[in-house]
Amino acid sequence: MSYRNAPIHPFLRLIYALLRFTAWAGMSVFYRRRLVLGREHLDFDGPAIIVSNHPNTMMDPLNAGISIHQELFFLANYGLFKNPVSRWILSRLFCIPVKRKEDVAEGEARDNDAAFEQSFQHLEKNGLLYIAAEGVSWMNRYVRPFKTGAARIALGAERRQGGQSGVKIIPVGLSYDTPNLFRSNMTVEYGAPIDPKLWGEADQQDHEKAVDDLTEEIRNRVSACCIDAGSEAGEPFVHQTELLVRNRRPGFNDKKAYFLVKEFVAKNILNEELKNRFDGYFTAIQKAGLTDTGVYFQSNYTKKPDVFYLTPFILLVISPLFLLGYGFWFLPCWLPWLLAKQMKVYVGYESNIKMLAGLFTFPLALWAGWKLAFSLFESSLWAWVALAIFIFCGFVAEAFMDIATRWWEWRKARVFKKRNSTAWSQFADKREEILKELYAQH
Repeated sequence: MSYRNAPIHPFLRLIYALLRFTAWAGMSVFYRRRLVLGREHLDFDGPAIIVSNHPNTMMDPLNAGISIHQELFFLANYGLFKNPVSRWILSRLFCIPVKRKEDVAEGEARDNDAAFEQSFQHLEKNGLLYIAAEGVSWMNRYVRPFKTGAARIALGAERRQGGQSGVKIIPVGLSYDTPNLFRSNMTVEYGAPIDPKLWGEADQQDHEKAVDDLTEEIRNRVSACCIDAGSEAGEPFVHQTELLVRNRRPGFNDKKAYFLVKEFVAKNILNEELKNRFDGYFTAIQKAGLTDTGVYFQSNYTKKPDVFYLTPFILLVISPLFLLGYGFWFLPCWLPWLLAKQMKVYVGYESNIKMLAGLFTFPLALWAGWKLAFSLFESSLWAWVALAIFIFCGFVAEAFMDIATRWWEWRKARVFKKRNSTAWSQFADKREEILKELYAQH
């Protein structure tokens, strides 16, 4: 039976479709580049459990689920259901409450039998479940140990149906470069399905060991689908590698650049000598007041005439479009940032607050822009043309700030090179050395 024929009320299906479209629209604006890989692994029918890492709170289920056309049911922490209003909403919007250790008081029984039963019944109807298997969201660049819930549900479903459940586990890796920042980049990578039936015999012999082994396999497969720093100590190395690749390939989140970083980090995350060389280079240029962006562009654009000598003229020419775009979009962008700042929540929730607020501020800005243009031109056609210009100028403003930043960093490096040629040569040599190491391994 196709999942699309699963018995979901048409009204709820419509609500889900509207929410999915809203989430897609919000993320299309929030992220500058959102790369989705492994879509071929989503071409399946029947029941499945979607499992991802959990570095960015509520953005994770959205990023993992937005490319999946079937309706997802989400296993959510029990704390979200304690408020009667949120409990009423979430229980009707595809969420199943799960009690974690931190969700129960000392001495209180931690009973998840109802959650497991609801999950089993949903899978038996060819449904899909989403689980953020780390249980708790921390804004880190490494995959933490997984809870055993996904493995227990998958193996339990197999037991209930005599090894014929057809359940698949789809690993999903989520990689954010700066999770809480507006117009940042992220990558979603779907991995090949895991068949829990392969652990069926082991489950009959030793259930707990089979659960642990399957859980570890899921974690390893998710880790292989994202840029995994291994631990907090490895995060600077990931960031430095991304900077080196991003400056050489401005469209950083393209497929080749992502796999270059992921594979290089996976091979070298335990290479302390290499990590120290990376850290030594970045520490040295930071003390000199430089950035890798400046060192790269000064090293590669040194002959006249080149784009950097023309940049002030280019910026001057496009400055009217920049001012129009910046002025029009300032409030819609600034208000979500201000709201997130004033709420003083855990930094991992900032992206959620900004995106939710932006769902109001951006449409209001577009409406206000249309009304303003209509009042000036008294023509619907010219109002729509003006609105298109406002949107275009927003992208111009973004590009303007990128170009201006690169030019400023290039200029600082150029001045430093003239005043400290010996130190500059050391920086350039160190950078070239670690770049050769990076690309030689690819």
